[in-house]
Amino acid sequence: MDVQDTLAAAAALLGAAMGGLYFGFSLLVMPGLSRTPADAAVRAMQQINRSIRPVFLLLFLGSALVAAASAVAELIAWQGAVSAWRLVGDVLIVAHFFITGAFHIPRNTVVDRLAPDAAADQQAWRAISRQWTVGNHIRGWCAFLGAGVLIVTLVI
Repeated sequence: MDVQDTLAAAAALLGAAMGGLYFGFSLLVMPGLSRTPADAAVRAMQQINRSIRPVFLLLFLGSALVAAASAVAELIAWQGAVSAWRLVGDVLIVAHFFITGAFHIPRNTVVDRLAPDAAADQQAWRAISRQWTVGNHIRGWCAFLGAGVLIVTLVI
């Protein structure tokens, strides 16, 4: 296994892990919050936002950095179609990082400022939570598809 294969395998593993984390949150946590009274849901999401653990940050940042390193390795030692497909997979995995920064973090910031007992803020929560979940599906699919593309390049 050469450097490109090793980086592609690591990026695939980390991308799949992130995709699973995102989908787990979208499919388990967000539906639970949507069935919870808005004031309690806002409080819960505020606590979730404040509970980010170092291991999550390591996985989150590590997946994007390893995928970026994999892309650079492919550009340096270009191997035709395999490198092109790996670049696609790497870009899809890195996309979850940028989607988070551009889409989710601003919404998390708004949620952190909501007053759970204010009717207008409860209404804002309902809209934000729907948007947030759709965006979470998108970043989850990016990470999963990127991992899938990389895996295919490793087994062919």
